[in-house]
Amino acid sequence: MAHLLLRVAQDNQRKLPKPRMFRDRTQPLDCLDDHELMSRYRLSRECIIDLCESSDLKRSTKRSGALSVSTQILVALRYFATGSFQRVDGDLHGVSQSSVSRCVNAVANALNHHVSQFIRFPTDEASQRHIKAEFYDIAGFPNVLGCVDGTQIAITAPKLNEHVYVCRKGFHSLNVQGICDPKLRFINLVARYPGSSHDAFIWRGSSVYNYMAQRAANDNGWLLGDSGYPLSPFLMTPVINATNSADQRYNKQHSKTRNSIERAFGLWKMRFRCLHKQVDAFSHHLPAVSRLSVPVQCCIIFVSTIACHHRMQTQRLKTTMLMSCQHHLIVTMTVEPESEVGSLREDSVNSSNNINRHNQYQQLLHVKCYRHEQC
Repeated sequence: MAHLLLRVAQDNQRKLPKPRMFRDRTQPLDCLDDHELMSRYRLSRECIIDLCESSDLKRSTKRSGALSVSTQILVALRYFATGSFQRVDGDLHGVSQSSVSRCVNAVANALNHHVSQFIRFPTDEASQRHIKAEFYDIAGFPNVLGCVDGTQIAITAPKLNEHVYVCRKGFHSLNVQGICDPKLRFINLVARYPGSSHDAFIWRGSSVYNYMAQRAANDNGWLLGDSGYPLSPFLMTPVINATNSADQRYNKQHSKTRNSIERAFGLWKMRFRCLHKQVDAFSHHLPAVSRLSVPVQCCIIFVSTIACHHRMQTQRLKTTMLMSCQHHLIVTMTVEPESEVGSLREDSVNSSNNINRHNQYQQLLHVKCYRHEQC
């Protein structure tokens, strides 16, 4: 009898099951304008809708309130854009913290499956010729296929080989190598090396290095890197202690052109604040991914943000080209046709510009040959 009374008392002391909660999930795509979407999610409305249509995030569930594809993408983009705590992100979208973690993992993995559509090094002649022309318009540096550099992104200390991930700046990080085009879009990314790895070591182990080394004899172009990289026939570095005017002119044009990769890294980190050292999002919490180490989790998120960055840069480039075409059409309709004298004068100016460009190209080639003799 006493045992029965004790059992009844224990049953009464048990906590009642937590009632099911139905949160109010508003759709930001319906209630926010384009400017507010850009400031909160770092992508335009067109890019977000494109992600919703191209991502296979529909999951079978026995629950009646499954998260929609747009909600999953917006939750993940909010985390990428702010690097805030997942519970704060969940409160904004009416989901739990665990749902935020699953959304970030699902969206990051989906973007990684399609990342080859965005990040690819130009190998065909037409694409290479187009990139060379755009790089030449920056500072007159010819034959440039891209700019290469590395950046440190802070992560939480991994349990395995923790000391290897401490970079020269004193924090745990991954050394991410990127190659960009003139429009600040990444065309190659290597995000698997710890923070203590040297930039030259990462460069020699990349696929682009092997591609350029096999085609070095054809002299079909080169990359630009800082003084941390070794000089080679397909990687141009600045001249140390430049004394004569030719070397100084080479360094000036090299610095102006190579500045593209610095701006690309800065824009990437400012657009998605979860990557920034001041936010330090990957040092205190990460979305839980089973059977994956901390560096692998960070690499997945890095690549997914690169895919979003590429989409946004491409969208801005299309918008700029459309506005330029509209402006050119308006000017063409309002300005009278040029006379024959004006057209002859324009032809003479173009021919003189081509001669100047040819002379600059020959001077840079002389500097290149001189530098290769020093190697």
